[in-house]
Amino acid sequence: MRIFASKLSKLMNMKKYLLTLFAAALSLSATAQDIDTSKLSEYDKNAPFGWGAGITGGEGGETVTVETYAQLFAQLATNNTTAKIIYVKGTITFSGYKEVRNVKNKTIIGLEGAVLTNPTHSTVASESGILYMRDCENIIIRNLTFKSAGAYDMDGNDNISLIGCTKVWVDHCDFQDGVDGNLDATNSSDNICVTWCRFRYLIAPWPGGSGGSDDHRYTNLWGNSDSRTADQDKLRTTFANCWWDEGCKERMPRVRFGKVHLLNCLYSSSVTNYCVGGGYRSNVYIEKCAFTSNKAKNTPWKNYATSSGKTDYNITITGCSGTSDKQQRSGSIDYFIPSDNYTYDSYASSSVESVVSNSENGAGATLKLKDASGIEGIATSAEVQKVEYYSLDGILVAAPTKGIFIQVTTLKDGTKRTKKIIR
Repeated sequence: MRIFASKLSKLMNMKKYLLTLFAAALSLSATAQDIDTSKLSEYDKNAPFGWGAGITGGEGGETVTVETYAQLFAQLATNNTTAKIIYVKGTITFSGYKEVRNVKNKTIIGLEGAVLTNPTHSTVASESGILYMRDCENIIIRNLTFKSAGAYDMDGNDNISLIGCTKVWVDHCDFQDGVDGNLDATNSSDNICVTWCRFRYLIAPWPGGSGGSDDHRYTNLWGNSDSRTADQDKLRTTFANCWWDEGCKERMPRVRFGKVHLLNCLYSSSVTNYCVGGGYRSNVYIEKCAFTSNKAKNTPWKNYATSSGKTDYNITITGCSGTSDKQQRSGSIDYFIPSDNYTYDSYASSSVESVVSNSENGAGATLKLKDASGIEGIATSAEVQKVEYYSLDGILVAAPTKGIFIQVTTLKDGTKRTKKIIR
C-alpha cells in the first residue's frame, strides 16, 4: 500500500510540474518571442498594429536557429506554410537576391548582431538584392541588419522586395545601402506594418547605371506603376517610429494607390530631395513626425500624380515638427483618416527625434533578447536527451496530431524547455 501511495504521490507531483510548465509555455506572446521588454522604449508596443494588426508569423511553431545561407532557405522553401520561428545567428552572405515564394506563417528574428548582407557591387541586376518575397503571407521579420553594396540605378533589386505579399510586419530592422531600394512593396501587397526601422546609406552611390541616375538612394517604393489598377485598395501600410537617416535621397516612401499612415517617424537626412512622394491615387496621412534637417523641412512631401489623366492624390499632414499642417488633394477620393480604420497611440512630434534616434532602444536592430540559452533552437541535437509531447490535460502522447500540445525538451544537463505546438 505504501508503494502504491508513493507512486501516486510521484504522479501527482509530476502532473503539478507539467501543469506549471504548460502555463509558462502557453503564456508566451505571439510576437514578443524572447524579447527583453524591460529594455524597450516606453512607446514600443512590441507588436504589430494598424494595417498590420493580427499578424502572428510563426506563433506556436517549431523554433530553429540558422547560421548559414543553406540553413536559412531550408526553412523558407517554396510553398512552406508550417508555422516556424527562425532565429538568425551571425552574418549570412548573399551573392544575389533569393526568391522566397508562397511561404506563410514564419517569424524571422535576428539574434543580437545578426546581418544579412550582399556586399559585392555588380552591374548584373540578378547579383543585387537580398530577399525577394513573392506571394508570402503572415510573415514577421525582426531585429536584422540588411547591408547591400550601395545604390546603383540599373533596375536592380532591393534589400527586401515584397511582391504580392500580405500580412507582413517588419520591426526593428536596419536597412543599409540597398542597390535599387531598401524595402519596397508592389503588386498588390497589403496589410503591412513597418515599425522601428532605420533606413540609411553609408556607401557613396555608384554612378553610371543604365537607369540614368548617378544617385539612386531611393529608399522605399510603395507601388511601382500608375497603370497597375489591381493595386487599388491594396498597399495599405502603417509606418511607425521609423527613421530615414543620413544618405536617404528620395522615396521615404513614394506611394501609389495605397492608404499609408506615417506616425512618429523621423526625417533627418541632409541630402534629401523630398521625403514622402504622393503618386497616383495615393492617400497618405503623415502624423506627428519630425522633419529635422533643413532639406527635409524644405520638401517634406512632393506631388508625383502629374501624368495626364492620373492626377488624383490625397495627402494630410498633421501635428508634425519642421512643417505645417496641410490637407490637399486632386480628385474626389475621400481623405484617409487612420483613426476611422483602427485604434493606436502616439506621442508629440517634439519627442520623436530623441525617441526614434535613441541608440539603445530606438529605430534599427536594437532589440535585446533574453539569455540565448532560453531560445529553443539554440540547443544542438547532441545536447538533447529526449523530446516529449503532452496534451493540455497533461497526458503524454506519441506525437502531436491536430490541436494544441506542449513540447517538453529535456537536455542532457537536466534542463527542460517547453513550448506550445499548434497543429
